[in-house]
Amino acid sequence: MKNLIVAVLAVSLFSCADNKNKIGPIKKEIIPVRKDSSTTTLIPHFDGRCNIDNDVSSLGIGMVIVPLKFSLYDDSLLKGEPQLVDMYEKYDSLNNVCSCVFDPEYGLMHFACTGKTDRAYRVLINYSQVKWLPREKDYQFKTWEQYVESSFGIRRKTTSDSTRTPIGLVRKDPSDLADTVSIPAGKEMFCAMQVKGDWVKVQYDCFYNSDNNPYEGQPCRNYINKCANSITGWLRWRQDNKQLIDIFLMP
Repeated sequence: MKNLIVAVLAVSLFSCADNKNKIGPIKKEIIPVRKDSSTTTLIPHFDGRCNIDNDVSSLGIGMVIVPLKFSLYDDSLLKGEPQLVDMYEKYDSLNNVCSCVFDPEYGLMHFACTGKTDRAYRVLINYSQVKWLPREKDYQFKTWEQYVESSFGIRRKTTSDSTRTPIGLVRKDPSDLADTVSIPAGKEMFCAMQVKGDWVKVQYDCFYNSDNNPYEGQPCRNYINKCANSITGWLRWRQDNKQLIDIFLMP
C-alpha cells in the first residue's frame, strides 16, 4: 500500500476515462485530500469541487454504497422524477452531486446516510442537501461499525501543515483520560478490530513499513495476528461529527 501514498494524491479526480464501460485500474490506496487548516472555522458549503472525502453536516448512521448507475430522488416515496447519475458519462450527470466519499473514476461514491424508510435511504449530498436513494439490492448500506471494521486498514488523519502530526492519540482504553500507547516511528497503519461508539480498537500493522511486505494487497485481518509484537489500543475515530481517521477501502 505504501508505494503509492504520494502518487495517489496527484491523481486528478476529474480525469475519468471516456469509455464508460471500462473501469480504471485498481488504486493502491485511497488517500483523502486534506482541507486547508485556515478554512476549518468557516461553515462548509458546496462550491462545485469535490475531493476524495468531503465534509458532511452529519455522519449519520452509516454509508450507502451506490452502483455505477444510480437514481437520486427528492422524496422518500420515490414518486418524483429521479436524477439519473452515471459515473462514466464524462461527469455530465455528476454535476451538483458530491458524496461523502467521491472518486467516480474508480467507481466510488459513498453517501452519508442519516435515516431510512422501508423504501429509501435518506442521504446527504453537497454537505447538507437531503436526497433519497432506493433500498434496492444494488444499493449497499453499511453501518459505521461495518464500514470501518471491513476496511483494508485505517490511520489517524494528520494536520494539514508540513509537520504531518497525527490527530488524536492511541490509548489503552476508549477514553480521552486513558493512558497512551507508544507507536513505532515511521508511517503508520492500523487494523480496525472493533468499533465501540466513537472509538475503534486497533492493532498496529507491523508489516506496513516493510520494504517487501508479504501481505501487500490483502485485508489486514488476513495477517494482523502474525505480528510478533502485538500493539493494540483505542483510537477516537469520530468527534463532534468529524471523522478523525483515514479509511482505506481498497488494497
